[in-house]
Amino acid sequence: MVASLGLAQGSASPEQQQTTGSETKLLCNGYSELCSRSYNNVSFACTHNAYSSPPPEDYLALNQARSIQEQLDDGVRAFMLDVVRSASDTGTGSDTSSASSGIVSTIINKFKGIFSRQLHHKKESKEEDPAITTVHLCHESCLLVDKGRLVDTLAVFKKFMDANPHEVVTFIIENVSGFAATQLSPSFEQSGLDKYAYAPGFSPRSSHSGYAWPTLAELIDKNKRLVVFIDDKADTSAVPYILPEWEYVVEIPYANINPVKSFPCNQERPRDAVPRDLLVLNHFAYNRITIAGKNIDSPLNPTQVEEHGYNSFKSLSEHLNSCKSTWGSRVFNFITVDFYDIGAGGIFKAVKLANGLS
Repeated sequence: MVASLGLAQGSASPEQQQTTGSETKLLCNGYSELCSRSYNNVSFACTHNAYSSPPPEDYLALNQARSIQEQLDDGVRAFMLDVVRSASDTGTGSDTSSASSGIVSTIINKFKGIFSRQLHHKKESKEEDPAITTVHLCHESCLLVDKGRLVDTLAVFKKFMDANPHEVVTFIIENVSGFAATQLSPSFEQSGLDKYAYAPGFSPRSSHSGYAWPTLAELIDKNKRLVVFIDDKADTSAVPYILPEWEYVVEIPYANINPVKSFPCNQERPRDAVPRDLLVLNHFAYNRITIAGKNIDSPLNPTQVEEHGYNSFKSLSEHLNSCKSTWGSRVFNFITVDFYDIGAGGIFKAVKLANGLS
């Protein structure tokens, strides 16, 4: 494996053991110190809209500059993915969420020429299972950015996990089109990634916290190294490894409008103010414009991210430290950024700080 940035939180090289003198230690996500820690006590570098990278190079709403494969190679271990019904599908259901469809329609109608030039579709065989062909990775609508079928990206993860048996990976899926869990599982099964997916042995609790999460070493030993959360339509009785995000995870605010003076720390989702076992630290910003009385938020471009220093270790560490008054000694599990490759490895340094690693 080539660690392109050289600052990854963990190496994906075949050498998964560390020898010090006569002692050999198991490495978990690159560090022996992480092996004995429960999953909910480990911090991971996370990419927002991980799939949204070139091509096309000049697209208006990219969130990353590097591909999924490059993200894995660099040490990213948590990935936010949006699943949307393909624009070519004529079945039931919309390819946009009800909350955002009006805004999406406004954008498409106003900038129709731009979007028609930038569509990115993959021709699919009529022979394939519709549950495979209709589930795409898109941003709100597949008319905005279409990065192809979910199954094809899952195959990239499968290849990586086959070659790197000591790496634990997490998906946080936004179910934009409201697919049933059984509509998503065929993509996991066809790619072969379902073999690595973790299904908890515990049942939901009224407190939404205090679960007995396995350690990284236990996940690795059982070869159940992929943890999958989804924000809507989880059905663990049908697909036990696609887990309900809001049962286990809370997020701090994500709609931070540029310029950001200080990133917030309060729990935004779920809005019940009840803590969960896992925390998402959203550390990215949006440009906001208003069209026809509607606010439209779009990602910053790489130059803006760099100019404002959002991905620097200074900015990230200040955010982490400022949240101690809200969250105490809790670990921020998923430190999430756009254009993670900007900031001189700040995201990976922040993850090491959160994990207490030198």
